[in-house]
Amino acid sequence: MLRFLKFVKHAFWTTVAVVMISVFAITATFQSNMTPSWKQISQDDNIDDSISDAEVRAISKSRTSAVKIRSMSINFFAGTSTMTGTYFVAKGKPYVLTVHHGIMGPCLLIMVSHGDQDYLCKEYIVVDKYNDYIIMELEQEIESRIPIKIPEDLPRGSQWKKSYSLLNKLIYTGYPNAIGPLTLRGDVIGYGDDEFIYIFSHAYGGASGSGVFSKEGKYIGYVVAIDVGSTELGVDVLENVVIVASALNVDWTAVLD
Repeated sequence: MLRFLKFVKHAFWTTVAVVMISVFAITATFQSNMTPSWKQISQDDNIDDSISDAEVRAISKSRTSAVKIRSMSINFFAGTSTMTGTYFVAKGKPYVLTVHHGIMGPCLLIMVSHGDQDYLCKEYIVVDKYNDYIIMELEQEIESRIPIKIPEDLPRGSQWKKSYSLLNKLIYTGYPNAIGPLTLRGDVIGYGDDEFIYIFSHAYGGASGSGVFSKEGKYIGYVVAIDVGSTELGVDVLENVVIVASALNVDWTAVLD
């Protein structure tokens, strides 16, 4: 009798296991044949699975911290400028860093947005015309974004030199022509006299202010321009030579003190 009960128990659990495996197999097959929604396709975590885990994390950090910025002038006829910024937190407060050259008016005429949500500038913390950046504190946190953390997400020591090494790969996400966010790769190809880094990538109007990250996920600078130069043939615009300002020259003490 005991042997019979053991047989029945074993047969029962074997049947349960077979049924569960069959259900999982059918479910997996069904899901693999389902057409994904556009919302699923456009998620920030839909990243090519052939990329290394470290670079996937860097791409994700770049995308989820990127915001679109609109700046209006007090002069109604001067219009509006659009650029990109990087959302970050320091000591629990929300900030955005972007380029100075895109700012047309006071803090109260700045709109920081992601998707259909808009957020207001509380005050300008740092205004640096020479290094072409501005740090603004926001009225509230951006719920749909994941901020980078300062100083944790900055390189340290020799990591700075490695991040700027020739042909090292960098990543940035921006809003060129007010569309996006669009994520691009670039290679370090040289250096400028004013401590700028040149990368081989692409940028257009609206991408200024985009945070640039190393493939290790460290914030190393921000896009300021594309190369424009005079030659014997006139003015040449190199849209694939992107000028990046170094985050080494940002006064982070203003948000850390």
